[in-house]
Amino acid sequence: MKTLFRALQFAVGFLLICAAAHAQKTYSSLSSAEKKLYNEHILKGQPDGSTAVLVRHAYVAHYDTGYRIPDWVAYHAVPEYLNTPPREGKFKTFRTDPDVKNPVKDADYVGAKYARGHLAPFFIMGGHRGVGEVTDRFDQDSQYDQLTVFQANYLTNIAPQHQIGLNGPGGAWYALETAIRNKLLKKNKMEIYVVVGSVVLDPDNYSTVKSDRTGETNIAIPDEFFQVIIVYDKTKREYVTAGFIFPHVKKKPNKALLDYLVPVDDIETKTGLNFLRELSEAEQDKTERQSNSEYWERKFQ
Repeated sequence: MKTLFRALQFAVGFLLICAAAHAQKTYSSLSSAEKKLYNEHILKGQPDGSTAVLVRHAYVAHYDTGYRIPDWVAYHAVPEYLNTPPREGKFKTFRTDPDVKNPVKDADYVGAKYARGHLAPFFIMGGHRGVGEVTDRFDQDSQYDQLTVFQANYLTNIAPQHQIGLNGPGGAWYALETAIRNKLLKKNKMEIYVVVGSVVLDPDNYSTVKSDRTGETNIAIPDEFFQVIIVYDKTKREYVTAGFIFPHVKKKPNKALLDYLVPVDDIETKTGLNFLRELSEAEQDKTERQSNSEYWERKFQ
């Protein structure tokens, strides 16, 4: 009876939290709590200006309702956020987003031969993020902490990715996520800001996911993916960026991770986004026109 009561308590609380959530909104329309989350994850300006976004506990996303995938997802990470629960049971389940119309369903990926690729990675969903508090403790009984992880698995945070060539061991996306976790956060104890996204090169001619369960899904299959990492170097008193562009390939690539490193300017040209837009033109130009390869070679060692 006690277990049933606690389950009912959680179910009611979860519904109340979800009821407080909203669809994509512009910054001026956000609640004070949403603005606090937005300001945690968006560094020096939203990369696409002022489009409406989904504000989550652990990330902010712009979801493309036409392509049915995230256009970009921004997240802030510190070492404490790596303390995620085991990815099993309710923490492994992919979830339909309650905040968008015509949402993607998990069944849309059944038999599609694509991995459900997280843009904001599961590994940064740990740690308790209560108001005014950040700890390395994930509370299994906290509705807030549980919803943080559930939101990681919302299908608005997912894009189709080839498992062998990109998303799985040996893939470039997997390699960068692992390096961020093990080198930047665990080893170097860095505070980082990351913007990840998908690129559809030809909006008039792109492939879509076809499911054995639901048929034609109209979920766009990106041609490329990008990641932009931003850190503030306290010694140099300036921002340092890393840009990565990954071709969406089926076969395991024969390239080292840093072979994908590009100036952030290259990603801006390809996507039309503008990172660190609140910095002066001179400051943006200084950090974004170069790959900063020597800096990142040291950090990823």
